[in-house]
Amino acid sequence: MTDCIVRIESLENGFEVEVLDPKIDAANNKPNSRWQDPYVSYAFNSSKDVCEFLEQVLDKLAPPSEAKTFADAFKKATSSTDD
Repeated sequence: MTDCIVRIESLENGFEVEVLDPKIDAANNKPNSRWQDPYVSYAFNSSKDVCEFLEQVLDKLAPPSEAKTFADAFKKATSSTDD
């Protein structure tokens, strides 16, 4: 389980950027939905193109919903209220 929202890999002729698509992630959590990989990949020729893309999308991205659910459950399970 991860809270990764962006992964950048170097290619022979540029870069691949993989981001979590929040719409696909949300759809995956609906009952009786067909699961799709919520990570979408994009190819860029230069680091400048990568940076421009990230400037447009980075604030809109969030960790996968399952990561938040797990983190919330872990926090609740490990917090002590019996003091």
